[in-house]
Amino acid sequence: MTSEDMLRRHAVLESAGLDEFRATMASFLTPHRLAPTRNVEADMRSSVAVAPLGPVSLVYGSHSGTELDVDLTEQVDYYDVNLSWEGRNRITCGEDEVIVDSETAGIISPRMRVTMRLSDSYRQLHVRIERYALERHLEELLDRPVVAPIRFRQAMDLRAPAAATWARSVRLLVDDLETLDGLAAQPEGETPWTSFLMTGLLLGQPHNYTEQLAQRRAALRPGGLRRALDLIEEAPERDLSVERLAHLAGMSPRSLQRQFREYVGVTPREYVVQVRLARAHDDLRIARPGTITVADVALSWGFSHAPRFAAAYRRRYGELPSVTLNTS
Repeated sequence: MTSEDMLRRHAVLESAGLDEFRATMASFLTPHRLAPTRNVEADMRSSVAVAPLGPVSLVYGSHSGTELDVDLTEQVDYYDVNLSWEGRNRITCGEDEVIVDSETAGIISPRMRVTMRLSDSYRQLHVRIERYALERHLEELLDRPVVAPIRFRQAMDLRAPAAATWARSVRLLVDDLETLDGLAAQPEGETPWTSFLMTGLLLGQPHNYTEQLAQRRAALRPGGLRRALDLIEEAPERDLSVERLAHLAGMSPRSLQRQFREYVGVTPREYVVQVRLARAHDDLRIARPGTITVADVALSWGFSHAPRFAAAYRRRYGELPSVTLNTS
């Protein structure tokens, strides 16, 4: 396996052994010890590609031939979002453990010391964001100083809508980097990708400033939009067509649609469905099997078509509602 299938124009190491792989990855990330779990070092092949974009860098590494144990010898001084392109990575920090795979990313925040177990034939992408840049970016969003380090929740659920969108954006960036005249081809420090990725991460992944950020964003929303959102949160199971919401919020349907797109990022209908799904998910998790049916829960939250509810639920939570109910 080589980096020819990813970030081809940014390859820095091809078909290398263990020592070259460790030294190259450490030069772009954090110093670490690297050890194969089996004595097959002669059969190991690895590659590395690096794409710097100002305060954000993409560091891609792949290896095959053995599982690898990684022990960081220094604390991380940047933010590192670990994404799996193939295989799995077990990240351990103290008593916390995250399995990085196709559905979960792992986030390492500054001052963390971690160990990893990389599966054989593992292809990894690190989105490295410099601490100073992310903190300054958060200060711009909050319009006040950030006095403590940002601490992200370590596991990033890539099935959640915002996180899934962020991960798809990273894949678009990877494709863009292979285009000579793409957005990433702007002079260093001027690419729009860096601001977008930092904003998306701060909005899409929980951290110790999430509540403050939500309050700041809510305060900037127009009054009519806030009334519509409150109506949805209070009773999402009611008739909440765009026309009815607009009437109750004191605005035109067209203005409501525009403000939802601008400030919330989805249509009113999509927002109603997501709130209903979340309420149904909560009910299914706490219900005892045999006391209620999936159809009962779906109907109670405004879903009149059971198959469509099940399909939407599975897209959101990665399993059928019957599975959630039977494992509660």
